[in-house]
Amino acid sequence: MDNSLVSNEYRQAPQDIDAERAVLGSIFFDVNSESAMATASAVLEPSDFYRQAHQTIFKAMQLLVDEQRPIDMLTLQDKLNSMQQLENVGGMAYLAELSESTASAANLRHYADIVHEKAILRRMIETLTHTMTLAYDGSDNSEDLLEELGRKMDNLAENRSDDNLRAIKDVLREFQDNLDNAAENDSDVVGLASGYPDLDHLTHGFREDQMVVIGARPAVGKTAFVLNIAKNAAKNEKVPVVVFSLEMSAVDLVTRLVAAEGAIDSNHLTTGQMDRTDWQSLTVAMQSLAQMQIYLDDTPGIRMNQISAKLRKLEKDLLSQMTEDERDENPHPLGLVMIDYLGLIESGNTESRQQAVSEVSRQIKKLAKELHTPIIALAQLSRGVEQRQDKRPILSDLRESGSIEQDADIVAFLYREDYNRSDGGEDDGGYGASAGPDPRDEQDAVETEVILEKNRAGARGTVKLMFNKPTFKFSPMAPSFRDDGPAGAGANISNGFN
Repeated sequence: MDNSLVSNEYRQAPQDIDAERAVLGSIFFDVNSESAMATASAVLEPSDFYRQAHQTIFKAMQLLVDEQRPIDMLTLQDKLNSMQQLENVGGMAYLAELSESTASAANLRHYADIVHEKAILRRMIETLTHTMTLAYDGSDNSEDLLEELGRKMDNLAENRSDDNLRAIKDVLREFQDNLDNAAENDSDVVGLASGYPDLDHLTHGFREDQMVVIGARPAVGKTAFVLNIAKNAAKNEKVPVVVFSLEMSAVDLVTRLVAAEGAIDSNHLTTGQMDRTDWQSLTVAMQSLAQMQIYLDDTPGIRMNQISAKLRKLEKDLLSQMTEDERDENPHPLGLVMIDYLGLIESGNTESRQQAVSEVSRQIKKLAKELHTPIIALAQLSRGVEQRQDKRPILSDLRESGSIEQDADIVAFLYREDYNRSDGGEDDGGYGASAGPDPRDEQDAVETEVILEKNRAGARGTVKLMFNKPTFKFSPMAPSFRDDGPAGAGANISNGFN
């Protein structure tokens, strides 16, 4: 065994007894003990104190505040007596010692931060030690251990008790900055443009921190649609885009991207039966795609902790390639993340499939906020939609978990009239070897509705696009075929906001 591991067992746990005494002394010293306790309790809980006596005293102080009683020698003595803990904390002599502390009440927050930091370090050591013990035991596989470790570390990060209360005047300054930037922008798109103006008119672009869910029945073309968005973002917005595909290989994804970028029949790319025009278009498409920052991952059965780790590493690599000024201007360089699809992500939650999907959904939303980048997750729909006369999807059609609807900032569904008149195959838009009818008997280009059922920062509505099935390419509707509506061509808007 590594000697460093052995020696760690005999090291003293992280602690700062002086800071703990300073926290308790500051509360005694402050004439407004209730306010002092509010400051301390915003950062600390009793278990954050290393010394058991300090845990008990702090808990007694919290109880006094809950009872709307002042904190002084007499009230604290009475409370500790009622808890039968006075002698265990050192008696009146120790309380007198704390009350005479020279700690400044003005520095209470600073003392509390020190105590909390030591507590976090102790919990990290406890978590890592427990995981190391299980790893030596060998009864659990590495994937389960890594997921459990990642989940516990995420919980530690979440529970750092950072002071998230912000004065409205500070938030107003941030609001004013955002408004000024928007006012300088000629477009109503303030986030990442999808490449489809009518859709961007409704969403105002995909913004950082957003979780976007795209749902459809198999074979409608949702993978192709989101790949088009990913390509448009990488090409037009010049941002790094990451695609996690749990169903299709990276080569299959590239086939679709090449077909869409070069307007090449995907069957020609698959069979190799290319004419001169195809070869010319292929060369241009490959050169164009090679210039884009698109990263692909086709790991089957990937878990959220793996996705998180890969994205954090990529973000770190991208930042290392930027100048200091570029990093200051854009500390979160990832532009867009796509996951195909949510229901295939492995989860350590084995209680039920619904709870597993709910956990994955929450983790995706948390990751979007952490990385400050929009994450688009694809979702399958239940078969219930096929039983209705109007087969346009609604929120309740999301399969397996209502929490997807709750967590998502935007929920959009794809709908095609021709889908219900043909046999669906794989999610290739109904075109290819797996499609039911002969592709030559079908229309190559079909109208597709993008139905925004939830749009937290804007209006709900429907946008119509044209989907060219042989090339997997989605395009805005031609002006002569667009609807006239309040949003402009191609979009119908409801009055409701989510």
